[in-house]
Amino acid sequence: MKKGIRRILSGLLCAGVLALGIPAPSRALTLTAVNDSILPLSDSTMPARLGGEVYVPYSVFSQLGVSASSSDGVLDLSANGETLSFSPAEGYVYDQNLNSYSTPAYSMNGTTYVPVKLCCGKFGLSYSTLAVAGETVLRVTDGSASSDSAFAAAKSGTIENTINSYKGISSANGSSSNGASSNGGTAAKPDETSIPKVEEKPARKPARVYLTFYGAPDKNTAAVLDTLRESGRTAAFFLPVKSADWTDDTVRRIAAEGHTLALLLDADEKASGDALVEQLTLANERLRLLTGVQTRIVSVSTGCAQLSRAQRDVLIAAGYRLWDATLDAGDEKGTAARAYAETAQRFSETNATVVLSLHHSKETAEAVELISAYMSRQGIPSGTISLALTPINGANETR
Repeated sequence: MKKGIRRILSGLLCAGVLALGIPAPSRALTLTAVNDSILPLSDSTMPARLGGEVYVPYSVFSQLGVSASSSDGVLDLSANGETLSFSPAEGYVYDQNLNSYSTPAYSMNGTTYVPVKLCCGKFGLSYSTLAVAGETVLRVTDGSASSDSAFAAAKSGTIENTINSYKGISSANGSSSNGASSNGGTAAKPDETSIPKVEEKPARKPARVYLTFYGAPDKNTAAVLDTLRESGRTAAFFLPVKSADWTDDTVRRIAAEGHTLALLLDADEKASGDALVEQLTLANERLRLLTGVQTRIVSVSTGCAQLSRAQRDVLIAAGYRLWDATLDAGDEKGTAARAYAETAQRFSETNATVVLSLHHSKETAEAVELISAYMSRQGIPSGTISLALTPINGANETR
């Protein structure tokens, strides 16, 4: 019976799935924890982000009471009366009631990777993404484990040793596994050191955080939008006025998912206010053709304070509101873990409203996930920039 069902589903889904192809995994150095245990770190156990979803080897769930069996190239995972059947080769997944899902399994590194969100939802498990000791940890739990904060406090040493073992570094004497001094060619990269510790009980926290993204959308933006959707947050996307740099489908998706579209001027202090308005008008025409809307929210790549009073007067008279970021996340300069830790540190230093700028780097989606989770843990509300708000900018221009 099951073989017959598989053949039917294969016939229905195979053509479409094969046409899509398997996406290349986006891999960053990420550890996996099951309840209160850190798993050994290797390329064959590290989580992967595929098509905007987080995946882990199916063996992670086997450690949480989920039974696994394989027949005819199909992996069956079962627990608590629920079953998920994955065919990595043919790209389908269905449950015991023949409901199909859009997140198939993938064969990589000699094992089968399955989607964390789908499996946790089906089998009554939970997962979270944490930053511990400057490293990213994906934690899957069954309800019997300690809290995330207690886990983070207890496991920083274990995580450091696990990372050092993966990199071939001895934490005891600073030498590598091949005997080379850590002061020599095997020294850690500067970006891997001096990551600030995240304070989980800060004395201060922002009154509100506005998430903003600067620059032209690119191949990394889809993952950013996926992360925002999963976290239930909206943001403002400041697009360069040179609309030739835009990715049309991504701009449409930004608008469709309820985010604020805004424009980014690369302003010349010698340009007239009328010339700046003309740039914005042309960009807005393109925006209207793509999305049916225009925007009056503007930022300047070098900061609104670089505009002259005359330039600001003309822009404001034309109906534009000027915004600046007050804090840069650093996601285009370093790792997601560093961006998160440094952003959280800066959050703990203020009670004011923060306008946080992010970008479209390969680290951005993971940084957003970590920052968003921290905001949720700390009860920091997020907001969406709109014309109804008093603008925040370096020129102290509130009109």
